[in-house]
Parts: sequence; structure tokens; C-alpha cells
Amino acid sequence: MKNNEASVFIFIASIFVGILISSNMNFEKVDQKVYLNSEQYQDAYRNRSKLESDINDLKEQYFNLNQKINDLTKTTNDMSSTNQQMKDELDLDKMAVGNVDIEGQGIEITLNDGGGEFTGTVKNFNTVADMIHDHDIRYVVNDLRCAGAEAISINGQRILSNSEIYCNAEFILVNGIKTGAPFDIRAIGDMDKLQDYMLSERGYLNYLKLRGEGNITIDLETNPDIRIFSSDVRVKDYTIK
Repeated sequence: MKNNEASVFIFIASIFVGILISSNMNFEKVDQKVYLNSEQYQDAYRNRSKLESDINDLKEQYFNLNQKINDLTKTTNDMSSTNQQMKDELDLDKMAVGNVDIEGQGIEITLNDGGGEFTGTVKNFNTVADMIHDHDIRYVVNDLRCAGAEAISINGQRILSNSEIYCNAEFILVNGIKTGAPFDIRAIGDMDKLQDYMLSERGYLNYLKLRGEGNITIDLETNPDIRIFSSDVRVKDYTIK
């Protein structure tokens, strides 16, 4: 009985193996190739070309956008630099027209004539050379500008490019304000350069000393902290009514 069962099993297995062999079945994994007809190939080629074109377009858009970002960044930096330059120029313009107070190092010059004390409204002068005139003040101011002064004041009056300094009897008009000796002249700038220039032999202060023969007193001091007020501020301490 057992022999018959074994024979049947072998017979069935033989039939199964024969079927496998006849059908060329392969249990190993193989790559299957897909063959396209001409129309399918053309469609696939067109899709591939379109994808490549889209990729190139995206690359170009990325390049252009990146270039715009760089240009905007550069423009922003340039605008910041331009704004700073405009601010610096505006500050210089405000200084030139005297709209702002200025502080810094500089020198203070005190000029006093040889007329002694006032007797009523008149001083007694031995000679005209003992008197400090309006042109004397203008020469001193010009020397200060040549020496590099950034701001100048006379008895508290800011001296600008359009300031007027005129003689008025015993006094001097500065910006229309009557003032008299002693004249407190302040200048902001490099105090060492200002001092060296003003005390040099070519300076007008040296001429005043010689002309006054000691009757005109001149005092010059450096000061690391000088403040000159704007042209809108009228200092009354030096004003003579």
C-alpha cells in the first residue's frame, strides 16, 4: 500500500516538473524591456524635451531672481551710503548757515584797545593807532579762516559768510549788534594750528602789537572745549545800548 502511494506522489511530481519545463518558467528575477512603437517613442521624446526645457527655464528664473536679490542688496547698501553722505552734507550746510551750535577745541582771543575806561560814551585815545577798528576785526577773522577755523564768534555773535562788521563811532557793529572792546573772539578748529598761525610773524595780531606799541592788549589761549552758539542766539552780555 505504501509503495503505491509513493508511486502516485512521484508520478504527480514528475507531471508538475514536466509542466514547468515545458512552459520555460524561470524563478529568477529578470529585467523586462518595454518596446515602444514609433508614435509612443515620439511622445516620450517630446515629453523629455519639454521637461528639459522646463528645467532650463527654472534655472534661468533662479539666476534672474538671484541677480535681482544681489542688485537690491547692493542698491540698499548704496542708498544707506548715499543717505549718510546727504546727512553729512546737511550737517555741513547747517554749520555754514549757523543753524546749529558747535562745540569743540579751539582758541579764544581777547583784544582790548588803548582807550582805557569809558568816560560817558567816549573813550580817550592818545592816537588812532590805539583804537581797534572794524577792519582790524575783519583781518583777524580772515586769518582765523585761513588757519582752518570751522566756526567763529565775536562777543557772542556768530560770524558767517554774510556777516557784517562795521565801525560805529566808538563801537563796532557785528551782525547789526553794537559791541565794543574788549573783543572776545572765539574760533573752533585744531587749536595748535590756530595758535601757531595766529601768533606767527605773518599774522595780523603781530601787526596789532607793533602798531599799538603796547597800548593794544592781545591775549590768546587754547581751549579744548569751546561752544559757539547758532546765529539765532543773541548773547546780550557784550551788547552795548
